[in-house]
Amino acid sequence: MNIWEHLGELRRRLLICLYVLLAGLPVGALLISPIIAWLAKPVGELVFVQPMEAFTAQLEIAVGVSFLIGLPVILYQIGAFVSAGLKPQEKSYLRWMVPVAYVSFMIGVAFSTFWVFPRAVLFLLTLKSQHLVPMLSVEAYLKFFMLLCLAFGILFELPLVLHLLAKLGILQADILMKHRRMCYFAIFLAATLFNPVPEVLTQVVLAGAAIALFEISIGLVRWETRRKTPRQ
Repeated sequence: MNIWEHLGELRRRLLICLYVLLAGLPVGALLISPIIAWLAKPVGELVFVQPMEAFTAQLEIAVGVSFLIGLPVILYQIGAFVSAGLKPQEKSYLRWMVPVAYVSFMIGVAFSTFWVFPRAVLFLLTLKSQHLVPMLSVEAYLKFFMLLCLAFGILFELPLVLHLLAKLGILQADILMKHRRMCYFAIFLAATLFNPVPEVLTQVVLAGAAIALFEISIGLVRWETRRKTPRQ
């Protein structure tokens, strides 16, 4: 394929992704009220302080739901476009990596949604005082929720990322195992510093989840290293 054919293929797949997002918008629109009601439970009610804020917040929810629904198709289109220049073995790797990446991301989003976010909000509300009364803007509240979901979605991609580095020959299992204690310390330190809820249980759960992902990563890297050894 020449450059123009590649550009035409890219345009076709981008249009498919756009159509999928547009098709998911009606579903997202139907879920706006239930999602806002669920998100507002810890605080009672949300406010908007700018004329367009309520509209943009609802639009963001509809687009976000549409994106999550259409994400498998979007990932498939990305993989199909990239696979045109890959070898058969690399295509086989891509076929199982894409669905695993989607499932891992959704697990991270669910973990943030149902465990981290409610506890974070309840803790932050305890910081109110006589002169500090919470009046949470729906847009700021929604951005906080989406940021947490995105962060944990990316965190749960750690095993895949490290496995990919091992497959490319950049990372070895021995390196991870050699610095395991240091990594554990860094994980607990990060769980303490960046955890929005300074509560022991939540910190332990977050650190435990990160350590479990790290151990899965070591297993995948070790397996990939052993699998490649006979060929070298």
